[in-house]
Amino acid sequence: MRIIAPMMILIMMTSTLAGCTSQTDGVTEFEEGDVDEILRFIENSQEPEWINDRGDSTYKWQISITDEQWLEVHSASFQMIGIVDDEQVNTRWNGYVVSEEGFLANSQYNEKSEIFGGNYSLCVEYSNLICYDYPRDLSYLSISEWSVIYRIHNVSGVNYFTNNTLSSNDNSTDDNILDLNTNISLQISYVPQGMDESDRMTSEISIELRNSEAPSHVDSFIKHIGNGNYNSTIFHRIIDNFMIQGGDIEGLNGYGGYAADWYGYCDGQESSNKDTCNMNDWTLPDEANNGLTHTPGALSMAKTSMPNTGGSQFFIVPIDSMPSHLDGVHTVFGYVTVGLDSITDISEVDTNSNDKPTHDVRIESISIVEA
Repeated sequence: MRIIAPMMILIMMTSTLAGCTSQTDGVTEFEEGDVDEILRFIENSQEPEWINDRGDSTYKWQISITDEQWLEVHSASFQMIGIVDDEQVNTRWNGYVVSEEGFLANSQYNEKSEIFGGNYSLCVEYSNLICYDYPRDLSYLSISEWSVIYRIHNVSGVNYFTNNTLSSNDNSTDDNILDLNTNISLQISYVPQGMDESDRMTSEISIELRNSEAPSHVDSFIKHIGNGNYNSTIFHRIIDNFMIQGGDIEGLNGYGGYAADWYGYCDGQESSNKDTCNMNDWTLPDEANNGLTHTPGALSMAKTSMPNTGGSQFFIVPIDSMPSHLDGVHTVFGYVTVGLDSITDISEVDTNSNDKPTHDVRIESISIVEA
C-alpha cells in the first residue's frame, strides 16, 4: 500500500479537528491543536526506510540497537577478490549479520533478528558462535567491498515475566517482579602484543550480569565492585585462545580472593556458622548448572578443583575460544555485550612462561551502569 506523504496527512487531519475527542470506527481522532500527537501517530504508522551501508576492507560494519528496536536485513553481501593461476577472480559472497550473543538477523529462512536489541556485526562466515571476517577455506580471497541493506523497527517496549507476574516497563515496585540484569562498565588498560609500555591503551568493556541465573555470584561481584575492591587489580593469568583471568583482590598473583559476603560456605565446606570462618575463607556455592555456557564473551567464576570454592577471581572468554569442558563446572554469571574484540586483543598480549603478562593488564576501574 502506498504511504501518503506526512505533510498531506497532517493537512487532512488538522482540517477535521473540530473538538473531536474520541475514537470512532477504528479511526483515531485528536483534540484541536494537538500537533505533537498527530506527528507521533504519523511516525508510528509508517514503515521505516531501508538503509544501505557500504564500505571496503578498511571498515568493519557493526550496529547497536536498543531493547525497543529490532533489526530487519534485506541483504548482506561481500565482493571478494583474489588471484588464481595469475588471474584475478571476483566473486559475490553472502554475509551473516550476527549479534554478540549469537543470534542471526539473516539466514535462508529469516531476515529478522531473533531478539529485540543487541550489538550486531557483519561476518564473512559464522560457525560455532564465532564471527569470521575472512573465508576460512578460501584463504586467497579478500574483501574488496561489502554491503548491508537493513532497516530498524521500533516496538513499544520490553515485558519481563517471572512468577506469573508481568511488568510492562511501568516502574512497578512489586517484589515479585524480576530485577533486570545488571550492566557494568570495565576499564582495562594493557600493552598490545609486540609493543612496550609507551603504547599502553585503555578499552571500555560492557558486561551484562545474569542476576536470576547466578544470584549469589552476581551479588558478591556487585558488592566487590561497590567496595572498590577490583579497582587497580590485574589480570594475572592470560592464555591465548582460552581466557583472561583476574580478580585476585588480595595478593594480585592468583592465590587470593574471597566472596564479598557470607553465602554459607567456608573454603568450600557448607557451614551454618559464619563466626567460625575467617572472612578470607568465604566462598560461593556453585551455580554452574544454570544453563549458561562458556561461549565467547562469557564471564565465569574461577575456583579450585573442589566444588563451592569460588571467591573474587573471575575469567572472561575471548571470541576465538569456546571452552565447553568448563560448562557445569565453573559458574557463568554474565556476558560481554560491548568490547569483545578488546577482550580478544588482551588475550593475545605477551606473557611469560607462567602465563603472566609481560606488562600488567590492569582494571583501572569497574562500575555499575545505572539503568
